[in-house]
Amino acid sequence: MTNSAAPYQVTLNTNYDSEMCGSIPLHLVNLVQPHGVLLVLDKKDLRVLQVSENISSFLPIAPDEILGKTLSDFLSEDKKGEILAKIKTQASQDKIPFTLSFSTHGEQKVFTSVILPQEDYILVEMEESVNAPAEYFIGLYQQIKYVTTLLKQAETIEELAQRFTEEFKKLTGFDKVMVYQFDPQWNGIVIGQAEEDDMDDYMGLRFPASDVPRQARDLYFRNPYRLIPTREYTPVKLVPVINPVTQRFTDLSESNLRSVANVHLEYLANMKITASMSLPIIIEDKLWGLISCHHKTAKYPGYELRSAMELLAGILSAQIEVKQRVEDMSLRVHLRSIHVKLMEQLYTSANFAEGILEGNTTIVDLLSLSGAVVAYEGNTWTIGTTPDKQEVKDLLSWLRRTKTSGVFATSSLPVDYPHSKDYKDVASGLIALPINAEQGDFILGFRPELIQTVNWGGNPNNAIQMEADGKSYHPRNSFEIYKETVKNTSATWLPEELAASDTLRNAILEKLIKERY
Repeated sequence: MTNSAAPYQVTLNTNYDSEMCGSIPLHLVNLVQPHGVLLVLDKKDLRVLQVSENISSFLPIAPDEILGKTLSDFLSEDKKGEILAKIKTQASQDKIPFTLSFSTHGEQKVFTSVILPQEDYILVEMEESVNAPAEYFIGLYQQIKYVTTLLKQAETIEELAQRFTEEFKKLTGFDKVMVYQFDPQWNGIVIGQAEEDDMDDYMGLRFPASDVPRQARDLYFRNPYRLIPTREYTPVKLVPVINPVTQRFTDLSESNLRSVANVHLEYLANMKITASMSLPIIIEDKLWGLISCHHKTAKYPGYELRSAMELLAGILSAQIEVKQRVEDMSLRVHLRSIHVKLMEQLYTSANFAEGILEGNTTIVDLLSLSGAVVAYEGNTWTIGTTPDKQEVKDLLSWLRRTKTSGVFATSSLPVDYPHSKDYKDVASGLIALPINAEQGDFILGFRPELIQTVNWGGNPNNAIQMEADGKSYHPRNSFEIYKETVKNTSATWLPEELAASDTLRNAILEKLIKERY
């Protein structure tokens, strides 16, 4: 799937995806946020193995009083039976809510709970339930229908993202809502934004991959959202510290209550944000982007509102996927029409080189090239602007030595092949179709250098600031626009273009085989 937004058609020569940040085991923190209670249960009899030590803030019971007890001691048998039945049919990634009425010391309290079956135990997240009037649910439903209708009317992904942020902000009450799209190198760019007037404008800014490191991205596949009601909280420990079943820290990958890394809380503080909530945009089982919500003060959206937000995130993902498919299909149809014309020329020309380089339609049109070279059996044909003969000869030698299988494409030839820096204005982009690689027979397509300015939200080279001990680090404290000029690169080769080049190569090889035999 392609990224259609124009700011993405640039290849960055620096990898900002931090290996250090990406290696931190976020799921083994053994701490939770205090707006809810976490229970760890034995799978067989629902006996409490661990509990977050803040349970006394919600129920008149101490952590050591509940440890070793079963849910039967606090729930009705009917409710316990219902839970056991649903656990048997629930997939681990399904976060099905329950209403649990806990009775302790003569006091009853109702919780909205999510039960998360794991391989060796069961996680139970409990947040105090607040009764909402029926009118509230009707209002949510009406707003969801309205937003869905608006999204369907958007013509482009950018328009879709902007409409979504504006309506999502109204629905949720967050001070700022952004739609954040990942590029192929996991840097992200804000393509939709709605915010209060006194907040920083991030529209169009790019943020380095280290802001959402690899393991954090992975966790979005296991959680429908990530909520931080306030960054100014005291983390809550699990009691006991070690899981009695696994004899190690409990894996909290699927827990929405999981505590937040200090470096991220510091990051929010540097952004002047107190509360945040983010939801993944997943398309074709890939993390396409995020919906990022910021609030200047503490904010705790109720479970009902969060469910509505989760539903709308899914609707946005579906709409983006539809529009992306339409765009991709349109490009494929366009390339196919050019390919058909090329085939007519190919089979009516004296040789394949003339068929793709001469006539009303050429390989330049098919692949959006500035120039092309065909090197075959000691002969050379050219069209458009290309490197000189010796430069082409040296390039062919390099390709013959290093790139012999299938179509090869690069948007940063000077990086892959430093000798090409002398003609980067002609060939910063290269696509090579091998005809007979061992003999140095190739079709070469060139794209010129496309010097672009990337606007970053802060200097990406200072995204992580290490302390003197070499272990502790801090996020950048400035998000002012940092302009980076990207050189030695061309426009990005789209997947559809690569597929079209491969189809053309196969047709040429087929023609050559028929002529030979």
